[in-house]
Amino acid sequence: MAGEKTYRERVLDFWEWFPTVADHYATMLRNQKGDQIVLEIKEKMDALLPHLSWELGGAEDSFFFTLSGEGQIARQLLTEFWLSQSYEVPAWTFHASRQPTSSEGLKDFPGWGDDQQVEVADLLIRTSIDEESELVDIAAWHPAFADIGEEHHLSILVKMLDEALGEFGTQMYLGEIEVERVTEGTDTRRLIDLPRFIDSVCNYHKWEKFPPMERESYSGYQIRDPGEFPRGDTLFGTTCIPNIIFEFLEKHGQLPENPLDETGAELAYVAVDGDVFPEGRQVDVRGNIEDAIDESLRDQASGRSLGGAFGARESYIELLLLDGENSRKIVLDTLQELQLANKSRLAFFA
Repeated sequence: MAGEKTYRERVLDFWEWFPTVADHYATMLRNQKGDQIVLEIKEKMDALLPHLSWELGGAEDSFFFTLSGEGQIARQLLTEFWLSQSYEVPAWTFHASRQPTSSEGLKDFPGWGDDQQVEVADLLIRTSIDEESELVDIAAWHPAFADIGEEHHLSILVKMLDEALGEFGTQMYLGEIEVERVTEGTDTRRLIDLPRFIDSVCNYHKWEKFPPMERESYSGYQIRDPGEFPRGDTLFGTTCIPNIIFEFLEKHGQLPENPLDETGAELAYVAVDGDVFPEGRQVDVRGNIEDAIDESLRDQASGRSLGGAFGARESYIELLLLDGENSRKIVLDTLQELQLANKSRLAFFA
């Protein structure tokens, strides 16, 4: 990454740039000329924040700019940091994930599919409430599906659901999602009515729902077959990047692709010798080390912890590093302060 800007530097560059063009972009959107600025914005975003999806819109005196990791948690963590560094820009609202389209907006949506024949108004959904899981199971059908290959049905449906419920709404509110022929009945409704129905269900059953990035979501896991490769001794852990951990272990300690490639951010982990942890206090001591590193990184807006694991020989703390060499120095200095410099090492997932 030598010579490249770190992700933190890129974010700071964005927030220096956008206020200088905000009024111009608002004027173009107000005059329905948003298509004339797309290439200009794309060129800037490709340079500043590549591999993150973006969109902007609005009218009159209310405009929005949205950055998205397209459902990839590692990249979504980057958009959350981007939002945390935002400035107040008059008439503009910023989002770190795609927001739900309003009912009126859905009515005007052009549709999906090769010929845009899958129109929102004709999507019929049968709902079933799973009280135990606090989710709504659905089955959905559109007349145009009869003329579209089955292999495309689910992807089109999920895109439509994401548009109606927002980037995280589908996973927050929906359980089983099936594509099958549905007929009108008391348990069916149109897509444009689904968000209101889900709101009523959540209110009635008093379900508390939070976007996964709002309430940091961690998953516990256990490894049954340790091996002789980086982190191959892992036994169990808790992390907010489970898919990356599983793939790293499955590929024997090397990710085939770097999920943060060219972003200026890094996924790393600290490995601490097992003899550091007193018998019976392993969880508390590892947690204290993680908290110290996390606090140091966050204090300088340079990264954060993502969870950790225990292994047969070492214990691990996963990290998102946002400021290159400075982030690495913060981690190593913290380990030095904890008198762990000779009992630990900093390594990288990719």
